[in-house]
Amino acid sequence: MHDGQLRQGDVLARRYILRQPVGAGGMSVVWRAWDSTLERTVAVKVLDGPVGTDGGQRDRIRREARAAARIEHPNAIGVYDYGETVTPHGRIAAYVVMQLLDGVSLAGRLAEGPLPSVDAVAVAATVADVLHAAHRRGVVHRDVTPENVMLTTDGVKLLDFGIAADVGQRDTLTFGTPPYVAPERLVGAPASGSTDVYALGVLLFEMLTGAPPVQAGTWDELERAVAADHRPTLNVPGLPPAVASVCLRCLATDPTERPTAAEVAAILESSAERGRRLWVTVLAVVLTASVLAGLGYVWRDGARHDAATPAPSVSIVVSIPPAVTVQPPPGATPSPTRGRTPSPGASSGTPTPSLSPSAARLTPQQAGQAVLDVVSRRSAAGEIRSDVVDDIRNQVNNLMAVPPDAAQRIEMLRRQLLDRRREESITTAAAYEELDAAVVVFGASLT
Repeated sequence: MHDGQLRQGDVLARRYILRQPVGAGGMSVVWRAWDSTLERTVAVKVLDGPVGTDGGQRDRIRREARAAARIEHPNAIGVYDYGETVTPHGRIAAYVVMQLLDGVSLAGRLAEGPLPSVDAVAVAATVADVLHAAHRRGVVHRDVTPENVMLTTDGVKLLDFGIAADVGQRDTLTFGTPPYVAPERLVGAPASGSTDVYALGVLLFEMLTGAPPVQAGTWDELERAVAADHRPTLNVPGLPPAVASVCLRCLATDPTERPTAAEVAAILESSAERGRRLWVTVLAVVLTASVLAGLGYVWRDGARHDAATPAPSVSIVVSIPPAVTVQPPPGATPSPTRGRTPSPGASSGTPTPSLSPSAARLTPQQAGQAVLDVVSRRSAAGEIRSDVVDDIRNQVNNLMAVPPDAAQRIEMLRRQLLDRRREESITTAAAYEELDAAVVVFGASLT
C-alpha cells in the first residue's frame, strides 16, 4: 500500500483486529483480521492513504461493498460491513469487511496450463450463475478475469466488484483488463449484462486452451484486434459441441448475438449433468461388479465360475473427479461428480464394497476437495442443514492431513451421514447418496 500506516495489531472501528496482510493492490491492502464482536476471522480491505490523494479509490471501495452486498448468491464474495474510521495513527481509513477465502485464484491455476474440460465447464457454469444473479439486481461486474475468480474449499467464488456499474451506466473511461473487455466498451457503450457475458466467454476459452482468444496487453492492441475482426475457433478434443458453441457465441462482436448469463449457465449445467449421469452409470456398474466378484460370481467366455473354481483376476478402477482440480481418467470427458450412487449397506444390508488404494487414483487433498464440493453444492440447494455442513467440513479438513486413525474416522463420518439422513438434517436421498459415495472414495485415498 502506498504510504499506508496500519500495522499488525491495529484495531479498526474498535472491532476489527488486524492480524496480517494477505494481499495488496493500488492503494489498498487486504488484511486477515479478527472480528471481536462476532468472534470470527474475516478479510478487511483497507485504504488509509492521505485523503484527497487516493485517485478515487475510496469511492471504488464503497462501490465494491455496495455492489457485492446486492448480490444474493453463495458463490459471490460475501460482504459483511463497510465504514470509514480514524486509524490509531490519525488517518481516515475506508474499509470493507469481507468473507475470508481459503484457496487459489483461477489465474494461479491457469499458470499450470489449461483445465480439463469438465473442470472448465464447472467453473464457467458457476461464474455464469453468479453473473445471472448480479444482472437480475441490475449490477454489471465489468471485471470478470481469472484474477477475480477463486477456487476455494467452499467452491468457486467471484470477487472484486470494485468497477461494477449499474445497467445502463456510461463512463468516459474504459475500465478493466484488455483481453476481457467487450468490443462495444471501447466506444463508450453503456454497461450491460452482455459485456460480462463476453468476458465469461474469454474466461471459458482460456480455461480450455490456456490463453485468451485475443492477445492484448494494452488498449491500443485491443483496438487493433477488434478492427481486424478476428473470429476465434475452439478445437478441444472431447469438448461437447454445445459447450464450444456457447463459448463462441459469448465472444460475438455484436452484443445482441450473445446469450444471456442465464442461458450460458443453463447450457453448461446441462452439459455437466449429462457427464454426471455417465459417471453415476459407470460407478454403479463398477460397484456391482465389485460386489459380485466378492461373492465369487465371475463370468468369462459365457461360463460361470463360483467360489469353488479359480476365478480370473479382476481389476476394478473407480475414479470420481471433483469439480475443480482433478484430472479425469484418460479418454474420459464427463463432468465433475454430482450424481447419485447406491449407498453401500445403507438400508438393504448389502455388503459394503472395498475399494483399494489404487482404485481411487486421487490424492487425499483431491478426494477431500471432491467431498467439500458436494457439501457446498448441496448446502446451496438447501439439502444439508448449516450446522451439519460445518461439522462435515471440519472433519474433512482434518482428514486431509491423513491422521493415523483415518479409516476409523471415515467409517464414523459415514455413520454420522446416515444418522443425519435419518433425522432429515440431510433432506434428500440424492444428497446423502452422492455425499456418501464421495466419502468412500475419499477414504480410499487415505489408505
